Amino acid sequence: MTLVFVKGQNAPLAAQQLRIMVDAAVAVDLSALLLAETGRVRSDGDFVFYNQPAAPGLTWLTGGAGGAQRVEIDLSAIPADVARVIAVISPDDRTTKFGSGPAPVARLVEATGAEVGTFTMQGLSEERAVIAWELYRRAGAWKVRAIGQGYSGGLAQLIAAHGVEVEQEEPAPAPVTASPHFPGTPSPHFPGTGGPAPAASQQPQQPLPEVGGPLEERQYQQVWSIFQDAARSTSALRSAIGYAEQRRDNEVGELLNDPRLRNSPQTATARAEADRRHDELVRRAEADRRRDTDQLVAELKELSAALPAPMAGWDSPRWRDWRLPATMTAGIRVGDVHVPESPELRIPLLFRLPLMRPLWIDTTGADKAAAQAMARSVVVRLLAAHPPGQLNVSVVDLAGGGAAARAYDLGGGPGGMTSVPVAATPQALGDMLEQLVERVDLVQMAIRAGAMGSPYEDIDGGRRLLVLHDFPYGFDDSAFNRLQYLLHEGPEAGVHVLMVADPQDSSTLGPMVGAVWRSMARLPVLSGDHMGDPWVGLTWTFTPDVTTGSTAVDEILARLARQANGQ
Repeated sequence: MTLVFVKGQNAPLAAQQLRIMVDAAVAVDLSALLLAETGRVRSDGDFVFYNQPAAPGLTWLTGGAGGAQRVEIDLSAIPADVARVIAVISPDDRTTKFGSGPAPVARLVEATGAEVGTFTMQGLSEERAVIAWELYRRAGAWKVRAIGQGYSGGLAQLIAAHGVEVEQEEPAPAPVTASPHFPGTPSPHFPGTGGPAPAASQQPQQPLPEVGGPLEERQYQQVWSIFQDAARSTSALRSAIGYAEQRRDNEVGELLNDPRLRNSPQTATARAEADRRHDELVRRAEADRRRDTDQLVAELKELSAALPAPMAGWDSPRWRDWRLPATMTAGIRVGDVHVPESPELRIPLLFRLPLMRPLWIDTTGADKAAAQAMARSVVVRLLAAHPPGQLNVSVVDLAGGGAAARAYDLGGGPGGMTSVPVAATPQALGDMLEQLVERVDLVQMAIRAGAMGSPYEDIDGGRRLLVLHDFPYGFDDSAFNRLQYLLHEGPEAGVHVLMVADPQDSSTLGPMVGAVWRSMARLPVLSGDHMGDPWVGLTWTFTPDVTTGSTAVDEILARLARQANGQ
């Protein structure tokens, strides 16, 4: 039986030989990409289209002059280091937008001619390229998922986002229907937590610091794959329920349009049949969602047992055998997220390291102790994720006179209280910000001059973390301008900001302060707060992972102290 997919829906694939085709009101080009676990091509040879019609496991074909294009796939021939295949459609006329005509329909067919499924890509408007299907590996088998993610910048923008080198005459606009991080490389922050990251400074690209290892990278990618699958499965369920309700309402409405038939036995029978079809569609959708959730819960359980300590919960046994890392861990965990339909599937919320976007711990509605506990958890995780001496902490606490820094009780190791600079006065704040600005300038000059191969470690002991409490209390114009500079330029030079503040405290200070909040990735303190996901339009419930009752923090700080003392 042919499946009629809705956006986000997935299904297992039984056949190894498949064919992808598309029906559209305008002439379209069909192409495909082989993607590694990073969400990017291994090389430009992984892009299959009319000028490059073959790659391992993929063949682009056409029926002849004016004939329909198709991509044939042999899953058994896909290389082992390819995690997924995406099928892309784009108008032959690059100025055409998909919203100008009827929705295109993507078809997936087995080599025998049996149709696996169809996907009508509704809701397109300004898009000039769309990812139709995604075929991906899951638990040793292949599955297919309906994507429908559009790019207003056209095919060039889409393939560039997945690692293909292209020449563009002008910068491409942002994707229309999804976060630019998906379905490519996972976002370094939770999608939708405060808007797009600030633009990188216009300077030569420096070498990326060494981060984790191949296993950690795969684990990080796997967590985000579980998040993607959960998001799409939930979106598919909601879409199916909405469709079922709309279809039932339309059918019943047609029955009631004729006053003569409203109370007839025939109408009652037809109405009961409409209800039955609605209930059957909802039942199937919920069964699909339950199947997906059970599989993801099992996969996450196995993965969680193997995650490195900084990416695991504070109650994880991995902290018992934690050791100072030789390289930076791939990410840190700050809590978990779930949707109401699947409360048992709690997905770790990970932030990629190095932190290329400032973090903001939103203290709205929380007491000071809870805010400090959240900040302490994040700071200690960051210390545990960096090699010894490669992250140094500074604290700004003008409103509390330095009390927040004392409450962290970081001990005597690198970043510990014996070495943490604390700014508790406006003068000390100005001096601290100026020193960090000078450091950023120094790193940038060294990079431009080609004098540094590893800038973060070669200057003054590695990275800096500025923990800033109660912004904008005590800030004058000069301090505010320096902070803005650090927020935009600091991450590329190894200077990172963690803000702990309530935005209501600055609600009357104008748009410039509001822009600071929007530039940061928001982390709520209160359990049960919500985080938006514009990728598929879901709202996730966030639960912070705080160190209450855990001895892991004290052990981490003790080991850092012993390392600092050469023990």
